[in-house]
Amino acid sequence: MFSCRPYAAVSISDIAEAAGVSPPLIVFYYGTKRSLYLEVLQTAVTSITEGLRDVPGPPSLDRLRASVRFYAEYAREHRAGFLSLLRGSGESAIPEAAALVETLRRQVADRILADVAADMPPLDDATRTTLIVGIRGYLGYVDAAIALWLDLPDEQRAHVGPDTLADLAVGAFTGTLSALTAAAPASSRPGTAGMAGRPDS
Repeated sequence: MFSCRPYAAVSISDIAEAAGVSPPLIVFYYGTKRSLYLEVLQTAVTSITEGLRDVPGPPSLDRLRASVRFYAEYAREHRAGFLSLLRGSGESAIPEAAALVETLRRQVADRILADVAADMPPLDDATRTTLIVGIRGYLGYVDAAIALWLDLPDEQRAHVGPDTLADLAVGAFTGTLSALTAAAPASSRPGTAGMAGRPDS
């Protein structure tokens, strides 16, 4: 329900009817609609955070590809929770929801930044800020691509699997690094290995 409609347009009665239970039962377990909504988002954030943390390997484009593949597979298997998470970032009336989504995005961005920085000389403030902007833009691209993919008719979505989404994401990321390399001072440019290098496959 939360993945399909704005928070304000969903009632406890709507949820109870969809779940085949009585409204008082939902209130008994969750207290309020707000508490239930935040529990939905927290469950998604925890699952995604733990799954990304468990992706093996050293900093590399291959690990980035595996991370996006996990993210896409999670979105496909938990479509409602994933879309609720994306919608939650825009629920200005519930700052806790936006904060949960922002926490997830910041954690992912920080990990990518650390991976990239490990393959670069010490970053000056301008390069670090530019890199952060590029990484956050890249994460927005990944979210938008996966949300569109989930909304495709089944016959179209079958042509684009998690592996293809992962390849597209890596291409977008390497493009971001290329733009950063062109703009950064020579002393702060990415090297040729690790996250800044070419994919191994």
